[in-house]
Amino acid sequence: MSDPRVIFVNRVYWPSPAATAQLLTDLAEALAARGWDVQVIAGGTGPDRHNGVSIHRTGGDDQHDGLLAQARNYGQFLHRARRHLARLVQPGDLVVVMTDPPMLGAAVTRIATERGAGVIHWIQDIYPEIVTAHAGAIAGLPLRPLRWLRNASWHAARRCVVLGEDMARFVGEHGVPADKLALAPNWAPRELDAPAPAAAIAARLAAWGLADKFIVAYSGNLGRVHEFAAVLAAAGELQAKADIVILFIGRGPRFDEVRAAAQARGLANVRFQPPESRENLAAALAAPDAHLVTLKPAFARLVYPSKLAGVLAAGRPVLFVGPPEGEIARLLARAQCGAAFAPADGAGLASTIRQWQADPSRRVLLGRAARSTYEEHFTFGSALAHWEEILRRATTP
Repeated sequence: MSDPRVIFVNRVYWPSPAATAQLLTDLAEALAARGWDVQVIAGGTGPDRHNGVSIHRTGGDDQHDGLLAQARNYGQFLHRARRHLARLVQPGDLVVVMTDPPMLGAAVTRIATERGAGVIHWIQDIYPEIVTAHAGAIAGLPLRPLRWLRNASWHAARRCVVLGEDMARFVGEHGVPADKLALAPNWAPRELDAPAPAAAIAARLAAWGLADKFIVAYSGNLGRVHEFAAVLAAAGELQAKADIVILFIGRGPRFDEVRAAAQARGLANVRFQPPESRENLAAALAAPDAHLVTLKPAFARLVYPSKLAGVLAAGRPVLFVGPPEGEIARLLARAQCGAAFAPADGAGLASTIRQWQADPSRRVLLGRAARSTYEEHFTFGSALAHWEEILRRATTP
């Protein structure tokens, strides 16, 4: 029996730099290279085929300034994606639905199942609960119907693929049986498979003007689900240490807020750099001495901070700020590759940074444990093999 045709649906895809676009591009192209017939329905415009993948574009773009523009962009994609899928899907296909935009699975699952296709939900974020976990001003929105629709689409799927144990428990609590759940962590970018050359690391440090500093970096999206209070508090505790720098590499919805807060507190030891390209990512992640990963406790079961995989691949110790009983804290304790701090524990974070700066041998051990954890759990090769197994097992109800 030949492998089924696989149709991925997500708002962003190559050449978008968005995180889910890069993940989907990695997986779709690798499956195509291994002989699968892979189709992608995505927004934007561009070529209709790339590296063996057929792309069905819905128009629009992935840029939106403000909530109203974002909502309009999402609504247009949901409508156009449904129309494209209705024309494309055939009996026996597998439709893999991601979660950008929110409620995408609820919008397209019935179309796929009515036409005899199997559905797999690749759950990156859990909506509408993320909305509830945000500011109280929007918590009163009528979300119960959306939750019902979301649950119904999960139940109708052949598989729900989640990123971590806490997320799996959440989905299971909403009626998805264990035999429909698959845990498949997101992988680190493939450019991180090999350690960055020393010359590339030195060049990155020189470009930042930080060659003589102990660098604690936050690399990636400064998003609404991320926690920064303890990071800024720790920076305040460390101001007297002129050789320690807190470096933010990236952009995101909270970038202006974090930068303004650092400026208002006079934190000269907090620096900012623009996002790095994938080509420079290995050096940019290896250049710092330690990395920050943060998550607001309210989102502990609703998202998984995928930047963790890149930090582990770079072989650098992890400073996690978030729920101390959560999955990331448990992983760091089990793997002995970092330390976890409650969101209010800026003093503890600062103390650990001082200790790690003073103990290079300790950092080396933590970094080696981080790299081993990556090789065991977060490589693209293992993810690809797992995904092929998921797809083949989902070919029958």
